[in-house]
Amino acid sequence: MQFADSHAALATDRILLTRIDCSGISRVKPLGDAGMLRQLDRGGSSQAVAARLAATLSCANVTAAFAIEDAGSGDIIGLTAVAAHEPQEKRATLAPIWSSGRLDEVVLISHVAHLMTRYAFEVLAVERAEVHLDWRLRRTLELYAGLGFRCEGRLRAYFACDEGPSADAAVLSVVRSGWPVIADRQRRLLANEAWCCRLPSDRPP
Repeated sequence: MQFADSHAALATDRILLTRIDCSGISRVKPLGDAGMLRQLDRGGSSQAVAARLAATLSCANVTAAFAIEDAGSGDIIGLTAVAAHEPQEKRATLAPIWSSGRLDEVVLISHVAHLMTRYAFEVLAVERAEVHLDWRLRRTLELYAGLGFRCEGRLRAYFACDEGPSADAAVLSVVRSGWPVIADRQRRLLANEAWCCRLPSDRPP
């Protein structure tokens, strides 16, 4: 299956991902300016949120950025992107998921991660999709593992923190050879909403 270039093609029953470019950044920028978006791949305080959000939005210039919409209400509830796409190496790195907190994090991450991984394999035609997560967010790591991502190791001092030393990152990936089985697994999980509340929020204390 190839996605059409429309927002409806990147959708589950809970989430729509709408492709945005530089001219469409105004749709999500107000959420960031108002301090309503939180980056879900890392812990620490929110002092540097504006700068990190700007870096994610800049992905729209070179790869693909998506506004996350609630499929029921149509409200924009977050942002995500492809952080890097290396066509020669057939590799994509998924950007953070930013959330306004209007949808349960486990539901949001599960649906967005599924759609972005499909985008990487079915549109960008990569051999490998990877994501970097704060090593301290153990429940989020377990969630991605439950979605079929394999943890390959730990990068030391990868995420700069507002105070204190930088945080380590876990590298998780899915490769094309395993994608068909993982895609089926994800679809089964997303079709059975009962599993969604298995993990509580990863909001740092």
